[in-house]
Amino acid sequence: MFLLFKVFILYLVTIAVMRLMGKSSIVQMTPYDLVAIIIIGTIASEPLISTEFWPTLLALGIIVVFHIVFSMLTLNQIGNRFFLGEPTLIIKNGVILEDNLEKSHLSISQVLAILRSKGYPKVSDVEYALLEPIGEVSVIPKAENTPVTVGHMNIQIEDEGLPIAVIVDGRIQYRNLKLLGLNKEWLMEELAKKNLDPKDVIYGFASDKTKKLYINKRNA
Repeated sequence: MFLLFKVFILYLVTIAVMRLMGKSSIVQMTPYDLVAIIIIGTIASEPLISTEFWPTLLALGIIVVFHIVFSMLTLNQIGNRFFLGEPTLIIKNGVILEDNLEKSHLSISQVLAILRSKGYPKVSDVEYALLEPIGEVSVIPKAENTPVTVGHMNIQIEDEGLPIAVIVDGRIQYRNLKLLGLNKEWLMEELAKKNLDPKDVIYGFASDKTKKLYINKRNA
C-alpha cells in the first residue's frame, strides 16, 4: 500500500513540475506521457543497481495503470484543463503578446524560428499564433496570406483515397492486399504489365479508392 501511495504522489508531483516548467519543454508530448517515460525509465533501471526485482515490476505496472487512468481523465473537460492546460495566445493581429511569451517560457527568437519553419518569415503575416498544450505552435495566417487551394480555384481533383503499401522491400503485404479487397493474383498481373517481379520493387502501394498500383523500383 505504501508503494502505491509513493508512486501516486511521485506521479502527481512530477506532472506538477512539468506544468511549472512550461509548455515549450514538453515538445509535442502530453505531460503524463513524458512523466510516464521518465519514471518508467528510472524504475526500470532499479534492478541494475539492486535486487528489488518484484517491487520494480509492481511499480512499473502501477505506472502503466496510472497512465491509462490519467489518459482517460483528460477526456473530461476539468481533467483536460488540469493535466494538459489550455492553448496560450502568443500572437494576435500580427502583434507578439510579450506577457504570454514570458508566462510560457518562450523567447521571441524561438517564436520567430517557429514562424519561419512554418513559412511565415514576417510576424505581420500572422493573424493568430497559439502555443498548444502539447508544445506545438499553431499558426493562423491573415486572410490575404492564406495559401490558395484547388477549392478556391474551383478545380476538381480526383480523390484517390489512402495509399496502402502492398510491397515493402520486395515482400508482398498480404494483409494490406486483403484490406484493399485485392489479392496476390491481381498484384502479380499488375507487375507483369511492367515486366517486374515483387523482388524488383523496393516499395509499392495502391490507393484504396482507385486501386491503382504505384511502384518504386530497386536501383539496378
